[in-house]
Amino acid sequence: MRKKVLYKIPHILLYSRLVTAILIIGVAFIKVPPLAVILLSVYAIISDILDGIIARYLRISTIEMRQLDTKIDTVFWFSCLFYLCINHSSFLKTHFLQIFILVFSELFIIVVGKLKFNDRISYHTILSKCWALCLLWFFVDIILNNNGSISFTISFWYGIIVQIEILMIAFMLKTNQTDVPSIIHALKIKKGLSIRKNRFFNG
Repeated sequence: MRKKVLYKIPHILLYSRLVTAILIIGVAFIKVPPLAVILLSVYAIISDILDGIIARYLRISTIEMRQLDTKIDTVFWFSCLFYLCINHSSFLKTHFLQIFILVFSELFIIVVGKLKFNDRISYHTILSKCWALCLLWFFVDIILNNNGSISFTISFWYGIIVQIEILMIAFMLKTNQTDVPSIIHALKIKKGLSIRKNRFFNG
């Protein structure tokens, strides 16, 4: 019984992040302490880190689970964007072009995956993991200070680099794969070489 519960933890963390996204959308319409929204977003990032680590540690990480993780990540970040649209619309209007570029690039990656692999691209690159932390920094910054210009600028340009790398990996690989840490690893895969697997990060 205990073992069964243990093996359900990664999925519990996955779906709890989806619940967190729904809650963030919900609280966008009501006045709640900023700390509550921040705690929700911080929990989402922590759960995103832990679900993969625990799944790999238990050796139950699957392609389907990793792709689901990416889909839920997308829903979560769009829920954060929705929250900002309702509560910090002036900031978004000022930075509309940059936000449009990021949203478009994310949708473009989804389309590329569908057209080339008939599946969701889910590389979980090292750069993309760090980008999540940058976006969290920006989200917390704008909620607390009502002005996240510096954190947004850094997150934007870093995000562009992340999306370009993901697209380069997608165009480089012939078949869809999950957990490709970087373009260097993708080059090795393309040459038929094996890449080192880490039990906690991409095993």
